[in-house]
Amino acid sequence: MHPLVKKFINNELPGPMAAMLIGGGLPLPTGDLLLALSHAVFKESPLAGAALETFKGLPGSIVMGAIADRTESPEPLGLTLLYRSEPELLEAALLNKGLTAEWMERVIPALPESCLDIALNNQVLWIERPGILDALESHPEGTTNLKRRITEFRKDVLGQLDSALADERLEILDEVESGALDKSWAELPLPKEEAAGTTETIETVETIKTIETTPPEPEQAAPVRSVGQRIMRLATNQKIILALKGGKEERSILMREANRLIQVNVVLNGRVTEGEIAYIAQMRTAHEEVIRIIANNREWMRKYPIVKNLASNPRTPLPIAMNLLKRINEFDLKLMSKDRNVAESLRREAKRLVDNKAAGKG
Repeated sequence: MHPLVKKFINNELPGPMAAMLIGGGLPLPTGDLLLALSHAVFKESPLAGAALETFKGLPGSIVMGAIADRTESPEPLGLTLLYRSEPELLEAALLNKGLTAEWMERVIPALPESCLDIALNNQVLWIERPGILDALESHPEGTTNLKRRITEFRKDVLGQLDSALADERLEILDEVESGALDKSWAELPLPKEEAAGTTETIETVETIKTIETTPPEPEQAAPVRSVGQRIMRLATNQKIILALKGGKEERSILMREANRLIQVNVVLNGRVTEGEIAYIAQMRTAHEEVIRIIANNREWMRKYPIVKNLASNPRTPLPIAMNLLKRINEFDLKLMSKDRNVAESLRREAKRLVDNKAAGKG
């Protein structure tokens, strides 16, 4: 390590000289310069911004010359993987023997799809740190083929999956690839052990089994598992992720779950429609937090069916329902004033509003 870089890392270099060093104004070997720049960036030095600007401005050939061989520290490799985009630089940094398992896991979310296979092929690192596989599996650009290989490695190398679970995950990936399942299924994490009762649903187990395990017609070939059957087999942590990312069929089934987080993620799903929200707003099994999320969404609350369903839902907190009554039309107010499922105080207020409108006071 160059003496000036060592002094900079030990915070012993005078401010003006440190600024010159980080600005690339001192005659240093590129490897030493990268070490100083990465230290400034990752140790949150006051010169971090200037260090990043200097690094991004370096010609690719200069950076390549410094990272082509094993580096003294993994930090310059991490800097390259996080803040450069040239494919040849990323590949060189990923293949560098100085890259540690900790840094590999840290940089994976920033990698483009073209580099994920290189990371997966480094078995030495992910055997040392299996979290690398988790990061690769959750990468938004990860292909089904990548996830298939990860599943096989989890089963055959790490022993994280038994044959049955691995086969099911591979089957799911095949169905995602063929279009039979929503793409969100390929993003499910590994199942986690659950406390008793966490997978309870609103419907009885017997009812669901009756619905979901109806045998096929004799003349039909044995079908793949339905979406409902597959969801029944998921752990709670997987259902929570699927609720946030899944398609309409998945959301419809998962909204019947009693688990609060699952229900909340259904309404937070970026693909949820206003029609689904209108239906959820009238569900007597909707968790109170779900009701509040809907009531606090201005876009949804511009839609009369959603307002009406929330106002008449017994699960809606009384102050919210009372506040919504003034937006309900006279016909629906009359119905609410006679609905025994509505709180008595809400029925009285609905009747008062109807009477006022009849008397010309509304």
